[in-house]
Amino acid sequence: MGKGQVRLPSRRDAAAWAYAAVGTAVIVTYLVTSSSWRFMLGAMISASVVFAIAVGVTRNKPPSVLPWYLLAAGMAPFAAADTIWGLYQVRGVEVPFPGVADMLYLGTYLFFTAGLVTLARQQTGRLHWAGLLDAGIVTLGAGTLSWAFIIAPYLRSELSAWPLAVTIAYPVTDLVLLSIAARLMLTTGTRTPSFVLVIGWLLVLLAADGLYYGTLATTGTAIAEDLSEVGWMVSSLLLGVAALHSSVARPTQLAEDQERLSRRRMSILIALILLGPLIVLANVGGIRDQPVNITVIVGMMASLSLLLVLRIAFLARYAQGRATEARTQAHALAASLQEQAELQEQLSYQATHDPLTGLANRALLNDRLEFTLGRCSAISATGLLMLDVDGFKEVNDTLGHPVGDELLVGVARRLTARVRKQDMVARLGGDEFALLVEDVDASTLHDYATRILDSFKDPFTLARSHSVNVTTSIGVRRITEPTAPSEALRDADAALYRAKTAGKNQAAFFESPHQSSSSNEQEGVRRSGGPEKP
Repeated sequence: MGKGQVRLPSRRDAAAWAYAAVGTAVIVTYLVTSSSWRFMLGAMISASVVFAIAVGVTRNKPPSVLPWYLLAAGMAPFAAADTIWGLYQVRGVEVPFPGVADMLYLGTYLFFTAGLVTLARQQTGRLHWAGLLDAGIVTLGAGTLSWAFIIAPYLRSELSAWPLAVTIAYPVTDLVLLSIAARLMLTTGTRTPSFVLVIGWLLVLLAADGLYYGTLATTGTAIAEDLSEVGWMVSSLLLGVAALHSSVARPTQLAEDQERLSRRRMSILIALILLGPLIVLANVGGIRDQPVNITVIVGMMASLSLLLVLRIAFLARYAQGRATEARTQAHALAASLQEQAELQEQLSYQATHDPLTGLANRALLNDRLEFTLGRCSAISATGLLMLDVDGFKEVNDTLGHPVGDELLVGVARRLTARVRKQDMVARLGGDEFALLVEDVDASTLHDYATRILDSFKDPFTLARSHSVNVTTSIGVRRITEPTAPSEALRDADAALYRAKTAGKNQAAFFESPHQSSSSNEQEGVRRSGGPEKP
């Protein structure tokens, strides 16, 4: 929908809006007409709701039809009672009290209660104590007002037992409906238009009842009787529209975190609890002079306080549960971060180390060379030794690759055992290894090469009792000035080539041409047994 566009009612809801329009016109007619026949319009709307519910249930197919059929069953005696009351008004005769109309009205509330209870059970499912406690506080708060302004005045009246019982039955049934309405409102999260209309029907109905019976009880005359009548017609109209609206087919959803108590809801609940003390302080209807009324008000105040304490206990449990959930999530997050860090460390290790021998690989050697060779000097020289295993190909070809791999692991262990902790041993690939030795002079570097050659004198004992004798050839490059890693590796590799060409099982030192002073030095090859110091 683009900006500025107005959402139009769907065709499926056309019947609902048409019904609402016709019903509104009937209510306006009631207000502008002075004929006594206008009192029959309320009965017309009440009767039409029965048919509206039947049509709506048939067309829209709500998840459960039983609540709606019970509401329709309640509207039927409601319409009959409205018809009886209207006929008495048309004739200008006082309606008998208590009479048939009262029995029909009270019977209506029984069906309404059954329908709403069924609707509440289907929408909210299992019991949700937090929502029930909130609904109980709302009902008792309204009950305090009902007692002070409706029930108590009637109890002080001169009505006989039967009329008094019927009179008090009206506000009591209203309180029952209010408790169900409160539960529906306080436990439902996603509210469909149909659901909102049902709640609107209940609230308007209860408001009209409260206005009529409250003014009748306190003044002896129903003030703004037409306003109450309009309220009853509007409430019936809302119920009919709710049944015809297509959203009746969509189920409502429970509110999440029902134990959570918002600041606004908490304020409303506290205000309802304070109604009793305010009524007593204001001495409404001289209530302080009547021990029975004081006892009832105090009892309601105590019940409200108990419900509030229980509600706060649920809130505390909710807060504790959320705190536990937060701690669990924090621990899970910490574990996940630890796992991620370990994985990153593992990946980093795998990226810089040889998977077979666990030695540094070519990438890590290049990084170390770049760092080390940039600060070389004649005082702090660095040695780079490259070597490979003489006869490794024959071992692989005759004994197999698994034995060859085991030999490489054995070579890695011997090399690691012959170097200092600060020196690096790397496998460049195949049977080629490298040693990076820092802060060495020529003599020390020669000793290193000799130790490496000597380490291969003993045979390698491998799996399946294989004993393998191999030697190694070494190319040595001593670096005394900043040098590029690629250049150092190239020079050491050239020296290794010379060692292998000269007969293997020896070390050759790389020298640039201008450093030579003898024929051997000019070729850059020295025997491990007694080379001159460069």
